[in-house]
Amino acid sequence: MNDRRGVKTPCNGSLSDMIEEEAPEFDKHSFQQAIGFLNYLAQHTRPNILFTINQLARCSTNPTIIQWRAVKHLLRYIKQTRTLGIMYTKCEETESILQGWADKDYANSKIDQKSISGTIVTVFGNPVSWMSKKQSIVAQSNTEAEFVSMNVCSKQMRWIANLLAMDIGVKMNQPILYNDNSGAVRISKQANINPNKKHIEVRYQYLRYLVTKKLLLITQVSTNEMMADILNKPTTINKLKEFKTSIHLTEKEGVLK
Repeated sequence: MNDRRGVKTPCNGSLSDMIEEEAPEFDKHSFQQAIGFLNYLAQHTRPNILFTINQLARCSTNPTIIQWRAVKHLLRYIKQTRTLGIMYTKCEETESILQGWADKDYANSKIDQKSISGTIVTVFGNPVSWMSKKQSIVAQSNTEAEFVSMNVCSKQMRWIANLLAMDIGVKMNQPILYNDNSGAVRISKQANINPNKKHIEVRYQYLRYLVTKKLLLITQVSTNEMMADILNKPTTINKLKEFKTSIHLTEKEGVLK
């Protein structure tokens, strides 16, 4: 990588097309080794590459030359941004101690039509949990895919809330979960299941339970304010800059050499 210049985004073009396009095979061991390194970074301190690495990890069994080029592009992005790291700061002015953002990319996969969930959870404004994962069901609408993402995020938030309150002794106020889909927000606040939404599996109704028990507040935000947006789809340079600011990704010498 020493002879290649850095790049400004984690991926170049459509990852779905790269994953599904036929091409000559590439060495599996080298591919998996690179994926393992990048996944470690994504899980611990670089959520801005999580979506890209999760998509490429799906190719680990039978990687191709085209998919390896996408990995090399991501490595060049890491080279360009190697001094980035999360800076945890004292911030007591947040609306709630515990906040979550949940978003989706509807029918992301051209093969099985499953959506991607992207979630991020913060404590005192600092990120403590982030996820980018294909949904286990085929959502039948944008609203359903959003609802599933919100449910996944709510479970993680509840676990963190219990940890803060019971194990650490933090005095909690009502956690807030943000989403940008008005239909999903409305469904989550309904006391009874809408007959038109009975097809949504029971296991995804935990979100509504938390809301009715006032253990979670659902708030709608605009798409431009959705922090989890880059965790479920490729993004632009400007969106990356906004994301880095919102989760305290800061330039710091010596983070990665």
